Amino acid sequence: MKKIVIQKNDEGQSLFKFIKKSYSTTPLSVIYKWFRTGKIKVNNKKTKDQKFLLKSGDEVWIYDTNNSVIRDQFRREEFSDLQIVYEDSNLVIIDKPHNTEVHSPINNCLDNKVKSYLLEKQEYNPDQENSFMVSHVHRLDKLTRGLIIYAKNRQALEVLLLAIKDKQQIKKTYWAQLESDWSGEKRCDGWIKYNSDLQKAVYQENFKEGFKEASTVFSELIPNSSWVEVLLETGRKHQIRATLEFLRKPIKFDFRYGAKRKTSDKLIMLFAVELEFANLPEPLQYLNDVKISIKEKIKELYETI
Repeated sequence: MKKIVIQKNDEGQSLFKFIKKSYSTTPLSVIYKWFRTGKIKVNNKKTKDQKFLLKSGDEVWIYDTNNSVIRDQFRREEFSDLQIVYEDSNLVIIDKPHNTEVHSPINNCLDNKVKSYLLEKQEYNPDQENSFMVSHVHRLDKLTRGLIIYAKNRQALEVLLLAIKDKQQIKKTYWAQLESDWSGEKRCDGWIKYNSDLQKAVYQENFKEGFKEASTVFSELIPNSSWVEVLLETGRKHQIRATLEFLRKPIKFDFRYGAKRKTSDKLIMLFAVELEFANLPEPLQYLNDVKISIKEKIKELYETI
């Protein structure tokens, strides 16, 4: 028998969805059986209503020997070097350094630093959460530097996960330094496929089975230079890198995607420099028309911009 008290980050979910998350290692057939055989109570009343919407303070009882999943057993990490660009009660935006993994079950990673920071601030306690964990909303490649959004609560996470797929709601701007000069503007509408075995994506102009649409706009950042500004209209893995390899304009130091020169530093010259928000619903409507940028920081580092 297990008693679970619904927390703020659990409310608004259906009873079935909540139990499925809390018992993710339990077969669905078993969970359905719990409902059929009256092994679930809410506030001391048996229920078979899978769509029952939970509220903070509700008590859910499950009369079974299966154990719920411990949601977040992250490794605490030192976070004094965490570069926070923006923060409020719903989210935090980090400037991720080059050569840093966003998530890793083995190595030090940005996820664990952010969670450790919020734990220290007493804004996150995984021991008190039933179905939520602080989470990145999107990722960046290990060798890329730039802005990453973390949601502090479930309501913000759900809004941001939908918004990040809609480039009209969250517009992401990148800067890249190429191996050769770039002029003008070019739009690339094509198809891309990521090979996890090779850890490399292939971009091509024509459709091929198993490939996904990829649209990117490149424009010169400074005339007669190797710096470009990049707007992503789709968010495929390694999209910018693979598209520039196809154009024979690889990113500086990006040896995996055709660059000739390597560096002893573990980085490529690609930067996620700006996030612009629009048309976000509650509870994040206050972010509409807000731009979060590290453009000036990057300009200070590289005098050629």
